[in-house]
Amino acid sequence: MSWKRNLFITVGTLLGVVFLPTTIILAVGMLPTGAALLIDKTRGKVRTLTIGSMNLAGCVPFILELWMRGHTFDNAMGYLMEPRTIVVMYFAAAIGYMIDWAMTGIVIGIMSEKGKARVKQIEKEKQALITRWGEEVTNTLPLDEDGFPIVSVETDKTAS
Repeated sequence: MSWKRNLFITVGTLLGVVFLPTTIILAVGMLPTGAALLIDKTRGKVRTLTIGSMNLAGCVPFILELWMRGHTFDNAMGYLMEPRTIVVMYFAAAIGYMIDWAMTGIVIGIMSEKGKARVKQIEKEKQALITRWGEEVTNTLPLDEDGFPIVSVETDKTAS
């Protein structure tokens, strides 16, 4: 490991020990984010970022209360023993999951409609090319071994 990574781990561990009550609340409260990190296969971990942001927002009120009422281990455990605390923290993470689900659906819908519009535009351009250059540009005429269109008997009669 590089020295920067070692320094980051050392400083993070020291801060976690110094601010142990806050660390305990975050460790329990941010469990949904940890689960999301493990299962998130998206590029850039966008799903984890969404869930983690909402999850952290659910943890912040209790951390602020902990800081206001006394930054002690007993107060931190007291907050974690209250069902309301866990429900708020995990419900905030669930809202993050819902935001991710909704945004995925919206983006899929938009991209699908853009694709359909592009197909219509391509068909329109194809018809313009057929009108201008003839049926030969469609690549549907039968060709001989040299790549020239095979002229049928009906075509010769209509041309004469």
